[in-house]
Amino acid sequence: MDKKPKKKQGITRLMELAGTKKIELTAACTLSVLSSVCKIVPYFTIYEILKKLIQSYAAGGGLAFAEVKTLVILTAVSAVLYGIFAYTSAMLSHGAAFDILYELRMKLMEKMGRISSGYYTSNTQGAIKKLLIEDVEQIEIFIAHSMCEVAAAIATPLLTIIVLFLVDWRLTLVSLLPILCSFVILGMALKKPDGAKHQQNMADAKSKMEGTIVEYIHGMSVIKIFCGTKNAFKRFETDMNAFTKSVHDTAYYNANGMGLYYAFFGAQVLFLLPAAIIMLNHAASYTEVLPKILFFLVICAGLKEPLENMMNVSIDSTKINVGLQRIDDLLAEPEIMLSGDGKALHQFDIAFDGVSFAYPGSGTKACNGVSLSLPKGSCNALVGPSGGGKSTIAQLLLHFYEVDAGTIRIGGVNINEVTHSELVKHIAYVFQDSFVFHDTIENNIRMGNAAATFDEVKAAAKAANIHETIEALPDGYQTIVADNTGLSGGEKQRIAIARAMLKNAPIIVLDEATAYADAENEAKIQEAFSRLSKGKTVLMIAHRLKTIQNADNILVMNEGRLEAAGTHEELMQSCVLYRDMVTANERRDAWSLRKGDVE
Repeated sequence: MDKKPKKKQGITRLMELAGTKKIELTAACTLSVLSSVCKIVPYFTIYEILKKLIQSYAAGGGLAFAEVKTLVILTAVSAVLYGIFAYTSAMLSHGAAFDILYELRMKLMEKMGRISSGYYTSNTQGAIKKLLIEDVEQIEIFIAHSMCEVAAAIATPLLTIIVLFLVDWRLTLVSLLPILCSFVILGMALKKPDGAKHQQNMADAKSKMEGTIVEYIHGMSVIKIFCGTKNAFKRFETDMNAFTKSVHDTAYYNANGMGLYYAFFGAQVLFLLPAAIIMLNHAASYTEVLPKILFFLVICAGLKEPLENMMNVSIDSTKINVGLQRIDDLLAEPEIMLSGDGKALHQFDIAFDGVSFAYPGSGTKACNGVSLSLPKGSCNALVGPSGGGKSTIAQLLLHFYEVDAGTIRIGGVNINEVTHSELVKHIAYVFQDSFVFHDTIENNIRMGNAAATFDEVKAAAKAANIHETIEALPDGYQTIVADNTGLSGGEKQRIAIARAMLKNAPIIVLDEATAYADAENEAKIQEAFSRLSKGKTVLMIAHRLKTIQNADNILVMNEGRLEAAGTHEELMQSCVLYRDMVTANERRDAWSLRKGDVE
């Protein structure tokens, strides 16, 4: 049996994600290595100058500049080249990093448009925010800085050790001994199986805490009224404490190993001094030994920095792996099915044939064997008790979820054979809680048709009965929609309705689109819908039954099943549930409130 290929991680996976930017990153790392070479050269030249200086004074003479001229020039040239190579490396790595950041975010956003909406219900806003912002930013920082530092962190110590061996192999071994001890200690600490588990737990706890914080902020008004203080929001406190505990546990778990690591890591001088004394006692001449000892004391102190960078990069790579895992988990999410090459839609009648569906994690079917037919150009209404499956029907039509059984067809074409872009191109959807973006009102409406003229944008706004409200704003259609804009929920809803009108799609889905309108505006919006829906296939989800009594076909949903279908008159005769709902609606519309009494 073929073995499953091992999943790539760390730098290997990053280079895979880099795509077309591999050449720039390779060049940046190469230049970083060259800058490391240039950084080492002055140590060697200064050692040679120091040796000549001590030998000259030991011989009773002075040191002529001509004797060290070449070494001085070589030192200056290496310093200049170091600056050039390091700068060019940084420019290449940063440019590649920002390009990769852009491409990766676009790839993730495109992926999120192709996966089931269940992903967004099973993950908190904070977790998704962390993935798209923090985890991706962490990768950008690693590529822009750490990848080149990886090359330098490897090249600099190796080149330094080579130089040290060329000067004196005995002092080199003594200098490396504490470093080798520290690496053994670090390796033993990293090999502990619980180490990665602690890091993962800390990352998971942080993600959960951030999601709860976002929810806490969004629900602040409810918390202030019903809970009083943050302590009453138990999950907030629990998740904060869980993250604090995970950080505490991780720190204490690593404390002993890291303490020993740092104790040995910077102890070169403690090992060098006894060795230097022994060498001086047995040396035939101080002029041969003294320059070496001074050289090692200087360069070994500097050896700690690149080796420490190597360790930091190793730790950062562990964090990167956690972020990469989250990104790969999203990229591996199953996509909405598309069978075939993607057909075009030409007819716009809709048919559900034995459709069943249950939301992820739910044991109850939101749609249970539903079969219905919506003829082209007809106006159809979905009604029923809350939780009956009305909005689910609309979301399945938009292919937000994969059905568990059955098929959905538009113009005789299974929606699994239609690309998402082809599908949504022909459907305009007005949600019950329509989202208005932090952008100009014109751009919010223009989302329905990017090629529309400004006059067409205004015409759509007029049809949605929002034009006069927009004109009354200080910046008119250029007003940025924000919390302080002063637009009510109903006005934002009508902006979303204008967006759908501008799209002018052959299929229109209205999910309780007049929920936020007052009586006067509701009548005007209904009139606009009548104009908009001519010759189009309309599916209207409604709780206020008086708004749909003239529909061509009314579909009654109850507990995920299609209980009845027909005109208003037919259902009043044949469907007890519909008749009860109409009676309840009439009672609701007729009630009034008086002082001391409710009628």
